[in-house]
Amino acid sequence: MKPRHCLSSLLLLVSVSAFSGQVKTEDGAVKLATDAIHKFHLTTLEDECGLIDVLEKPAYFEIVVRERHTPDCGGSLETAPRLFNVRVRKRDGRLTSDVYDGVSYKPVDRKLGLAR
Repeated sequence: MKPRHCLSSLLLLVSVSAFSGQVKTEDGAVKLATDAIHKFHLTTLEDECGLIDVLEKPAYFEIVVRERHTPDCGGSLETAPRLFNVRVRKRDGRLTSDVYDGVSYKPVDRKLGLAR
């Protein structure tokens, strides 16, 4: 099982500059995904209450965003419900997510209409 990353610890890795080109590592994919999560306000969770799992597929990295349950964040400590996924295409860094409707993957290019 891959280690989970806390969103707050990933803030240090987030690049404020635009990214283009190939994404070759999990760290590069996580940087792009967390930057987009913050830029487009894809969740209302505080960073310390979010977790990220990374799955590598042949053509993309799948970033699974979950709730982190702690005494400070609330929720059942035994669970970490999935909120949404972000896919980072390896060949060009294009981001798509199921955050907008929970089903289909669409480009990450706008703020979320309803708070999740």
